[in-house]
Amino acid sequence: MAKEPTTQVAFRLPDSLIARLDRHVERMTKEHPGLDFSRADAVRSLLTRALDEIEGASAPTKRGGR
Repeated sequence: MAKEPTTQVAFRLPDSLIARLDRHVERMTKEHPGLDFSRADAVRSLLTRALDEIEGASAPTKRGGR
C-alpha cells in the first residue's frame, strides 16, 4: 500500500497538553506491545479520530421509508 504524501507542520503546545500527549503515547505502546510510538504518531491518531468523530456527527443522515 502506497503511503500518502505528508507535509511537516510545526506548532507550540502547552506543557500540560504535551504531558497528556506523552501519556497517550504510553497507552498506545502498552496496547500494542513490540511497537514504538512517537508524539507525531499520537498526534496523527488523535487528530484523525477527532476529525472522524466531528465530521461523522455533522454528516447528513439518511431518512428511511421513502
